[in-house]
Amino acid sequence: MAPRKEKEKEKVEKTSSGDAETLIVNYLKVGRPSILEDGLLVDVLTHGTLTSRPYSATDISANLHNKVTKTYATKALKELHEGRLIAGKAAGKQIVYHALQDSSDNVGPDDLAAMDKQIHDLHEAIATAKANEKLLRANLIAVNATQSTDDLRACVIALESEKNEILARLGPLRSGSVTPVSTTERDEVDKAWKVWSRTAVVRKRIGLDLWQLCTEEMPAQAKEDLWDELGLENDER
Repeated sequence: MAPRKEKEKEKVEKTSSGDAETLIVNYLKVGRPSILEDGLLVDVLTHGTLTSRPYSATDISANLHNKVTKTYATKALKELHEGRLIAGKAAGKQIVYHALQDSSDNVGPDDLAAMDKQIHDLHEAIATAKANEKLLRANLIAVNATQSTDDLRACVIALESEKNEILARLGPLRSGSVTPVSTTERDEVDKAWKVWSRTAVVRKRIGLDLWQLCTEEMPAQAKEDLWDELGLENDER
């Protein structure tokens, strides 16, 4: 069995120092292992977004599936850090490293103010859209509540028929074949109507008094049944 150092040497030989450093830097940028194809670095998932997550030498060696050893990763990360190709910081008893952040990604006060304004404008746009939606719904309800064209046409036909009927009834009056009622006759009719109206009220009161007298000993249900049986039409029983 070969000594451990010889095994590590064999693993390092599988990936040249330049390629190993490229793998490490790319892993810190993308957060996923990459492979070399025809001398070009290719992300395993073919695409990815930059990440600022820090990794230790142990993490990188394990996540790269031992394409580089922990010992070599520690040395390479230190050199890359000293060369300001990556950033590093102490985390407990170990040092973790991450890709350099693009200064263009930093958000300044002006950018934050612009974002706040955009958010405010969007809130106002949403409020306006909701108000318009409410108005349109109200208009839709009003439109649905109106009669359709067919219904309006049916109403017009019915009114025309009623008009023709009234005109037909007015025909004899207009022709003079019907003798109009004189003022004297109309006054006599009104007088007679008033007399008989008072008479009807008196007779109604007498009839109710007689009904109460005749049925005062009867149960309420029996009185109602008798009333219905006689066919009387008065709600004051």
